Amino acid sequence: MSECILKLENVVAGYGYGPDIIQNIDLELNKGDIKCIIGPNGAGKSTVLKAIAGLIKPRNGVVTFKSENGDINLSGMDTYEIMRTGLCFIPQDRSLFNTLTVTENLAMAGYTINDKDDLKNRIEEVLETFPRLKEKLSQYAGTMSGGEQQQLIFARAIILKPRVILIDEPSLGLAPAIVEQAFKHIETIASDGVSILLVEQNARRGLSSSNYGTVMDLGEIVFEKAADQVLNDERIQELYLGKRKKK
Repeated sequence: MSECILKLENVVAGYGYGPDIIQNIDLELNKGDIKCIIGPNGAGKSTVLKAIAGLIKPRNGVVTFKSENGDINLSGMDTYEIMRTGLCFIPQDRSLFNTLTVTENLAMAGYTINDKDDLKNRIEEVLETFPRLKEKLSQYAGTMSGGEQQQLIFARAIILKPRVILIDEPSLGLAPAIVEQAFKHIETIASDGVSILLVEQNARRGLSSSNYGTVMDLGEIVFEKAADQVLNDERIQELYLGKRKKK
């Protein structure tokens, strides 16, 4: 039986004093699974990730994360506290330090790791996973290619050895070949037992690398099944995957 590592129950959230953007969100993520959230613009997909990561505080409901030290209620916690529990968030803007070198970016990713020898070993491990970065250690992140930057983004994330990674629009602004590389990295990370919840504008590509698909519309989850079933569902194809209706 699969182990549920992240659970949202009746989560409601919005921005500032504005209206609720997401309502009554019930969602589960199991260990080692990749779950892709799709839906039209404005459906609330990214808001779900931000509510989990603490960038916005849920107005109602509970977000429970199974850390190595037991179940934790993330609702109301600050982002920096949540990141220390074993959950990592990769936002749309990817948040690299463009004026710092690859080495410095990797070191900054592990700023919460007090044991410097441990941090050094973790950096060496991620460089084995992403050998291209080994050749770029002294290069400024802002001068790297899109593919190299994407590798650095994932390397920074796995330095923390997270149990869950939240990824917002991994293909945004990338060339098709780089998109393929990004999803191969996501699949590799998940194969090591890391659970991944991602939001993806390229629904077909996101679902193709996922175990499960979640469809959102108007701030609510309307459909959730195995990813291949979502891909093959005619309603979903017509509404969200670009299939033209027959005349």
